[in-house]
Amino acid sequence: MDWKEEYKKKLTTAEEVAKAFKSGDVISMCGGCNVPHAIAAAIAKRAGEITDVTFCQALVLQTPEYMKPEYREHFRVESVFLGAAERTHPEWIDPVPKHLGSMYQWLLDVEVNKAAVMVSPPDENGYMVRSLYGGLLPSKVIDRCEYLAVEVNRHMPWIYSDNNSFALHVSEVDAIVENDLVLPQVPDIAVTPVEEQMAAIIADMIPDGSTIQLGLGGLANCIGYFLKEKKDLGIYTEVLSNSMMELVKCGAVNNSKKTVHRDKVIYTFGVGTHELFDYLDRNPYFLACEIENTNDPAMIARNENIVSVNNALMVDLTGQAASESIGPRQYSATGGQVNFVLGSQLAKNGKSIIALPSTRTDKEGKLHSRILDVFPPATAVTTSRNDIEWVVTEYGAVRLTSMSISKRAKALISIAHPDFRDELMYKARQFQWL
Repeated sequence: MDWKEEYKKKLTTAEEVAKAFKSGDVISMCGGCNVPHAIAAAIAKRAGEITDVTFCQALVLQTPEYMKPEYREHFRVESVFLGAAERTHPEWIDPVPKHLGSMYQWLLDVEVNKAAVMVSPPDENGYMVRSLYGGLLPSKVIDRCEYLAVEVNRHMPWIYSDNNSFALHVSEVDAIVENDLVLPQVPDIAVTPVEEQMAAIIADMIPDGSTIQLGLGGLANCIGYFLKEKKDLGIYTEVLSNSMMELVKCGAVNNSKKTVHRDKVIYTFGVGTHELFDYLDRNPYFLACEIENTNDPAMIARNENIVSVNNALMVDLTGQAASESIGPRQYSATGGQVNFVLGSQLAKNGKSIIALPSTRTDKEGKLHSRILDVFPPATAVTTSRNDIEWVVTEYGAVRLTSMSISKRAKALISIAHPDFRDELMYKARQFQWL
């Protein structure tokens, strides 16, 4: 059958697709821009008819219908990485501790049996693409699903992927729904003076010819913009942002010195604005890879001169980095941080940087140090003190590798906010670290 005929045959409504989902199903809804919102709403409307349904997702940017309070007793929601929508419903989301590079194991272990995902329109050969956040529904999981529905959106860019791993032929899906929802964006966050200071320090730590990985958030984007004067940079990253696109446009990134996928930008997620989405559309210079490949420490280590930069919420005086929760309150997740911390240090001339502002201000306007003697109870440790290398604040950079506890405490106090250094010194002496 011609793929166009098959497309028409499989084209249906979200309400018809929802009938395929039953009580007890474990459903992957992908995440980010790729949540199929029309299908999600149609499934939610069947609450009461179907129960004990688990939705698996990550980095959701717009609240899907099934996450609304009235459906809580009917559905369960698990997330391997909290996005903006998920953070607004902390009582509703069950976080899953997992390195993002092995998230497919989570989806297989919980026995996902059905999936739905937003995709691009098909190309001339009938291949749709999972696109921007499609890495949150790995092909290994799709292969195990008994049912796969797609929501075709003309705004979703058609992207190139390694071995066409993000491609889905019309013949491979069970049902097709069309929904031209305007894709949610992640705009650049206004840069603070502190972030500019940190970005300048980190930019000086990235030599010409380096391959870079930058994490999520305003600081990561800020660092990208500070690299515009560099030469011969390469990109091998989990998250591709607007600032990285600008580095390609201005010529700072040409990927000519890379030792893996030379002359290509390697990434898994496109996180930014519509300008980035349009730039990725049918652009063969950018190659998306499955998350278990991009985030494999052994694969990361093949990138000589890679500099990995990730954020932390807090660092303690022994070098532990907390990047996902403050006490029991989950903020984000481990993501790919540990994958890149390990992989970058295994690489020839590689470097791992954990960056954080020295302070935060609470709702009452009170200043708190982000460098602490100990973390609040129930805080999750993301990067262990055994694996941390560089830590950067606006007051400088220190390399903790192979340092004793006393040396680490002194080094970290030296880049803490001056208002808290005496207190941290006092605490360190109390613990007999100094």
